[in-house]
Amino acid sequence: MKKNLIMLVLSAAMLIAMAGCGSSGKDVDAQGLADALKTQIAYADDLAPIDLDTAKMFYTFGDAGITEAVFYESSGATAEEIAVIKCATGGDLDKVEAVLKTRVSEQTESYKDYVPAELEKLNAAVVMRKGNCAVLSVSNEPDKARDVINNYGK
Repeated sequence: MKKNLIMLVLSAAMLIAMAGCGSSGKDVDAQGLADALKTQIAYADDLAPIDLDTAKMFYTFGDAGITEAVFYESSGATAEEIAVIKCATGGDLDKVEAVLKTRVSEQTESYKDYVPAELEKLNAAVVMRKGNCAVLSVSNEPDKARDVINNYGK
């Protein structure tokens, strides 16, 4: 009887833990989220899509398990950009989120002398997670970007 009760409690605990993991790993449509950011925020520059291989010239993802990635880059006249990167695991999300933060730091250093006016955007850059995606948005509307990301898929 005691063994059955213990097994029942352990099984319930495992189910609760697995349910919690599932909600944080919600499958997000990376292309859809990137497009929502691109269309719902006003950009000073025209953002053009680039593929993952091209993005790897700017980002060092290392061994992070990336299952899908969408990037929109500016012409270089502004620091504006969008990156939505779907990851295989939570550990991969950690790695990619760190890479996105490094990207913002590198861009801040680059634009400091090149176009100092862009530092305001970079200082307010949005780096966050949505489900199984790490997201970067650099724009004049960081609060709106957070809203788009938080409300995407609801």
